[in-house]
Amino acid sequence: MAGDDASTLCNIYLFGALAVTDAGGATCTPKAQKSRALVAMLALAPRGARSRIWLRDKLWSDRGEEQAAASLRQALVDVRKSLGTIADSIIISDNHTISLDLNRVSVDALQLLDPSRQSVPSEAELESWPELLEGLDIGDPEFEEWLMLERQVWQGRLESALGQRDVSPKDRRSNGLIPTHGQKPGPDSSDGGNRKSLPLNGGRTGWSVALLPPSISGDAFEAESLPDMFAELLVRSLLEGGELAVCDLSRPDLSKTQEPDAAFESVALAMQVRYRFSAHQAYISVSVHRTADRSLLWMGGATLERRAVEAGETSAAHQLINEAMDELRKYFIARSEQTDDAVEAESLYAAVNAMFRLSRNDLVMSEASLRRIIAQRPSSQAYAWLAFLMTFQVGQRFSDSAVAIEQAQHYARKALELDSSNSVTLALVGHVHSFLFGEYDYASGLFERAIRANPTQVLGWDLYSMLHAYAGQPDKGLSLANWARHLGAYSPYRYYFDTSRLINATLAGNHRVAVEAGEQALRERPDFNSLLRYLVASHAQLGDVRAARTLLDRLNVVEPNFSISSLIDARYPIMRTEGGANLISGLIKAGVKKT
Repeated sequence: MAGDDASTLCNIYLFGALAVTDAGGATCTPKAQKSRALVAMLALAPRGARSRIWLRDKLWSDRGEEQAAASLRQALVDVRKSLGTIADSIIISDNHTISLDLNRVSVDALQLLDPSRQSVPSEAELESWPELLEGLDIGDPEFEEWLMLERQVWQGRLESALGQRDVSPKDRRSNGLIPTHGQKPGPDSSDGGNRKSLPLNGGRTGWSVALLPPSISGDAFEAESLPDMFAELLVRSLLEGGELAVCDLSRPDLSKTQEPDAAFESVALAMQVRYRFSAHQAYISVSVHRTADRSLLWMGGATLERRAVEAGETSAAHQLINEAMDELRKYFIARSEQTDDAVEAESLYAAVNAMFRLSRNDLVMSEASLRRIIAQRPSSQAYAWLAFLMTFQVGQRFSDSAVAIEQAQHYARKALELDSSNSVTLALVGHVHSFLFGEYDYASGLFERAIRANPTQVLGWDLYSMLHAYAGQPDKGLSLANWARHLGAYSPYRYYFDTSRLINATLAGNHRVAVEAGEQALRERPDFNSLLRYLVASHAQLGDVRAARTLLDRLNVVEPNFSISSLIDARYPIMRTEGGANLISGLIKAGVKKT
């Protein structure tokens, strides 16, 4: 891909094996691997410049400063020698920085980002697109980490270049995936009677997601089960929200299904998963597209070690599924808020979003919305969320606890009657039984079932951590809460997961971790009274009474009648544990009134 500008003195090719040619096409690629790596790192650097220290740390991380500096000077001499007479016009260096003059150099990767470029790689071309810096192996772990990240970034950019590709299921009829509207599958239909897709769940009109055929490159060897494992967890997570239909366009085994295709007419989003296998790793990327205008809404990726994948361990990819789900929720929440259709505006996603704002008014609004949803389209998830909402009402002392507990018991029972295998339902009902009823053995069984059904589901891990807090096992609870926070790192509700970390850490006496988690959560929910209680206690236990009393002032505004006796009278399960005694001790140190 030679540069067209007459001022271009050389061309650098980064896709495939690194190559450098002058304007006439003569090869001037450095021979030494680290000299090649130096050229590549400069070509991909912002403005083509890197500090000498940065380059030394990436290429000679195992050497002393003087030896690394000498090696960098030698590599730079090697590069200049390879470039010959054009070197002084291309490479600029001083005591601190080395850079390429990108006005005189054409780099194939950078040309892909040029908005004036008339063409982008097609999907077929992308399938066989060469790897970035193929075969460049210098054995330094710092360089290998940099190279892995760069490959992920550029794979993502290549896929973004395809953002305008055909992702609309309706437009794929010519490929035989979906018959034209009203046309029944059969020998004379466009797909020859072999239907390729099926809505896996009824969902709501217009609330459908299409799962496109996956893209797989590289040799999977013993990791060939990864696409099936990942797809199964992804689809389960899509369906468990209770709002979406999933149009599976990826599975040839559905070809004999004879279903009406009306459900495909209003597919809002399309998702595609790409798998790229290398010698030691597997890279998964997920992209979400809006079918109406074929725009790319979001893309994320995860790198898995092949040995782990071949052993059936895919937990490194679970966070990616949660990221994708969060993006879908944001899209459909915005859609429900913008529509004038009263039925579509009554969204389970929107009701849950309001619930997690946690103010008294938001909880009232969420409860009313959930009751209307149940009246329109009763579901296990809607009943489970309504039961879960009662734990907020009781925990924040917003309503009569006896009435709320009775209602929660009814809703939890109804949720399990409708679906006792949904991991969201199991986790929510498990929390109701642990927090409100103190039935730890029963609740533990529900949590274990939830995690087995879907290990990517954050709620299962997070609420299970709280059961351990109630049962006097906060050390184990903290470990579960840490994993939940990892899975939900990009969640709009991550403050809730940080609060679980705070509570468990406070009860375990790990107050520094408690303060770190609590301060993060406080930035997002400054008036969450449960959060403030534990943060006050942990600051006081660390001896920072000033910070504790500042937070106590805020707590007294949110919960004016808060006292030790009110906390004990609420009969929280934590109060009966050693950690509960430590909590009370910290609150007293901060100046909380006993009555």
